[in-house]
Amino acid sequence: MCLEPEYHGLNRRQLLAGLAGGAALSGSAGCVATNAASGRESFTGFRSIKDDIAEGRANHPKILKSFGGAYEERRLSNYVQNIGLRLAKGAEYQQYPYRFTILNTQIVNAFALPGGFIYITRGLLSLASSEAELAGVLAHELAHVTARHGAERRSAQQVAQLGLLLGSIGLQAAGLPSGLMQIGQTAALAAIKGYSREHEFEADTLGIRYMSQAGYNADAMATFLGSLREHSQVESRVLGLPPGKLDEFNIMSTHPRTIERVKQAQQAAAQSNGQGRWGQEDYLNHIDGMMFGDDPKQGLIRDQTFIHPILRFEFRAPDEFHLRNSPTRVEGRHPDGA
Repeated sequence: MCLEPEYHGLNRRQLLAGLAGGAALSGSAGCVATNAASGRESFTGFRSIKDDIAEGRANHPKILKSFGGAYEERRLSNYVQNIGLRLAKGAEYQQYPYRFTILNTQIVNAFALPGGFIYITRGLLSLASSEAELAGVLAHELAHVTARHGAERRSAQQVAQLGLLLGSIGLQAAGLPSGLMQIGQTAALAAIKGYSREHEFEADTLGIRYMSQAGYNADAMATFLGSLREHSQVESRVLGLPPGKLDEFNIMSTHPRTIERVKQAQQAAAQSNGQGRWGQEDYLNHIDGMMFGDDPKQGLIRDQTFIHPILRFEFRAPDEFHLRNSPTRVEGRHPDGA
C-alpha cells in the first residue's frame, strides 16, 4: 500500500502539529537518570526504588502460586541464597532486600521481579553442572534488577501508549491520514521490542562483573548459555516443533540466547583471564537427591498418560500428541500446532 499520495499538499505546520502530541511526551514525562549499575542514562518514569520493592513484594506470592511454590529443601535453598547474596554483595542498590528462591517446577527458567526478588527453577538447577554456572544465571538476573530493566521497560511502554494516544489525537486534529498514525504505532512498538536484546546483553555484561567480583570463573556464563541452547534445540525436536520455533515455557522464549550472545559472553569472560571458582563438586553434592521431573503433587506424565495421584484421576492422550505438565495446567500439543 502506498501512503505517499495521501500526504501530497500537506504543509509543514500540519505535519508538526500532528506529531507534537506524541513527541512532547518523551521530553517532559518522568525521570531520566544515570543508572548506578550500567552507568548509562535510562528512563524509569516516576518509579522509585521503594516502588520497585513494593512491586516485588506484591507479586512474590503470585509467582509462587504460578510455579508450584518454593522448593522447600532447606540445605539447597540456603545454598542458592548464599550464592546469590555473595553476588549481590558487590552489586549496586544495597537497599534492595535481595531474595533468591527456588521454584518447584521442572520447567527450565529463571527470572527476576523489581526490588531484588530473583527466581530459579528446579529444572534449571538440574541442567547446570557447577556452582559457577548457577552463579552465572543468578548474576544475570541480579543484573536485570540493578540495571532496573523492569522499571525502564514498563516506563517505555507507558510513554509509548500515552504517546500513541496523544499522537493520534493530534493527527486527527490536524486532519492527517490514518496511515501516518499506523506508521507511528509501528515505530513505537518496534522501539519497545528493541529493548529486549539490549537488556539481555547488558545483563550478561553486568553479570560477568558480579561473578568475577564474587570469585567465580566467568567462563561459566558462556558454557551455560551453550547448554541452554542445546537443551532448547532438543526440547523443540521432542515437541515436534519446526526449526527455530520455541515452546512458550522455554527459557529462550523470554531470554533470547543467540549465538551472538554466547560469543559476547565468551569475549567478556576472556577479560577475566579464565580465573576463579567453578565449584563443580560442591554443586553436585548439594543437588544430589533433588527431585527431578514432575512433582507428584502436580501430577505425572508417563508416556501418553497424565496421572494425578493426589486428585486420583488420569487420562490418556492420542499418540500424536505430546503432553506437557506445569504447576497450573497440563496441555497436549500436536506437531501441527493443534
